[in-house]
Amino acid sequence: MSIEDAPDEVEEYVAENHDLLVRMLAYGDTEARGYALALLANGGTPNDLEQVQREFDKLREDGG
Repeated sequence: MSIEDAPDEVEEYVAENHDLLVRMLAYGDTEARGYALALLANGGTPNDLEQVQREFDKLREDGG
């Protein structure tokens, strides 16, 4: 499923809960991170995916 194919509900959820999803990626357990990443990948924008990459880079630098 590409971003263009994502149901409107997923895109709306991601838009309304973007900050929560990013925090889940940064601080959640493995399951929470998986759900957040799936939502961002399927309902987010390319900019969202870049932000996800920055969060992963930050975690790597911090040793998390």
